[in-house]
Amino acid sequence: MQIAGSETIRDAEQALFRSGRMSSAELMDAVVQRLHQAFREEPLLQPMLHARQVVVYAGKGNNAGDAIGLAAALGRPVVLRFACPPECLSADSLQQLKKLQTPLSVSPPEPGEGLLILDGLLGSGAAGTLRAPYAELVEELNALRAASPRSLTLALDIPTGLGMPNSPAVQADVTASIGCVKPMMLADDAADAVGRILCIPLPEVELPPNAARDVLDVPLVRSWQPRRAYSCFKNRAGRVVVVAGSPGMLGAAQMAAEASVAAGAGLVVLYVRREAYPLLAARVTPEVMVRCVDSYAEIEEPSAQALLIGPGLGMLPAAEAAALEQLAAHFPGPVVLDADALNAAAREGWQLCPHWILTPHPGEMRRLYPTAAAERITAATRFVERGGCTLLLKGARSIIAGADGRIFYNASGGPYMANGGQGDVLGGVLAALAAQGWPPVEATAAAAWACGRAAEFAWAAAGYPPAVPAMQVLRALPQVL
Repeated sequence: MQIAGSETIRDAEQALFRSGRMSSAELMDAVVQRLHQAFREEPLLQPMLHARQVVVYAGKGNNAGDAIGLAAALGRPVVLRFACPPECLSADSLQQLKKLQTPLSVSPPEPGEGLLILDGLLGSGAAGTLRAPYAELVEELNALRAASPRSLTLALDIPTGLGMPNSPAVQADVTASIGCVKPMMLADDAADAVGRILCIPLPEVELPPNAARDVLDVPLVRSWQPRRAYSCFKNRAGRVVVVAGSPGMLGAAQMAAEASVAAGAGLVVLYVRREAYPLLAARVTPEVMVRCVDSYAEIEEPSAQALLIGPGLGMLPAAEAAALEQLAAHFPGPVVLDADALNAAAREGWQLCPHWILTPHPGEMRRLYPTAAAERITAATRFVERGGCTLLLKGARSIIAGADGRIFYNASGGPYMANGGQGDVLGGVLAALAAQGWPPVEATAAAAWACGRAAEFAWAAAGYPPAVPAMQVLRALPQVL
């Protein structure tokens, strides 16, 4: 989904209304319909179709209308918390208010399980400091959220108070970004307030083109995915070479190689040192070919399309690190460097190559680029400019930066992925997509999105636990891809 400021989308909406193709009331109806559809389709929202109660915090603008209209569409009992008398609502919001047929209350809501809390107080056009009664209602909303287990807070357009000086901000689990994603939602310090970004498209509203930066969503990733020819066979589906694993870290190699299989690679070859070979050969899925070497200098794979180095390699002797640098530098296709390969690159001062794809978490990024700017997007763009490579900077909102200047933010997944092995699965998926001919920046962005999306499906299937193991994410990948 495109990134654009509130003024840009407001101007585009006004142009739509002036054209006569759609009125503001009709556009609000379309937004409500798509929000309701998201509740039927999104794993993280589906439980709220049966919410015990919908609590709507409403200002006087059209954000209130979106929230009230969604509450009416869901048909659950509703509590309305107004920041102004109902008669002060916008005309379109008043029309949505008339649609409420379920039991209504305006009293302060009682905490409890199964609440759907909707933030429709203020939209992205609000500025200045949050004043009464909005500040008090934000505090009330956050307290209700904190006291209500197995409930969900959804902000419409943007969390109220985000980016407003000296103001409390709504702490949302999900923010439904309508028509475009506002830049302030992508700031490094905004993730905890914004939560999961849910892209709600508005194809009727024509925004000025801005192809350089996007937030990943289903239509964008789907537009990159090539169709396989009916005559495709394994040697045309991409050969992936994985160099990974060491005693004590065999799981990393297994997950990386098996993720490449799950992501559609035609052939996957896993190279391991002799001491790890017997254990890995016995445990890895039979579709993976496991090969034993005494030194990484022995690896020769001239017919492979992608190379992944790093998961579970451990601390490498200088000679072995040098052998892997040479392998990566002269490999004819995309090379994914992850985990211990990144540590070796930082420690040994590897010279970056344009065909490399680096996937650091924040600690690895600091080792690779000690003088990086504190702001993540600045650090990512400058790193890519220096090295001419492709970068996936991991985080709550992972940043994908390409040598061609394109920037993508990934919004899929969530805190239930905060455990070991997730990066190994990501590396395997990325190598598989690159081997199948995806351009490096698109393969990187699609792999990040697919792993996050698979985690969402696995999380829902497991009953929304605090954490989802990486192997469960791996098993959900085919459903996503």
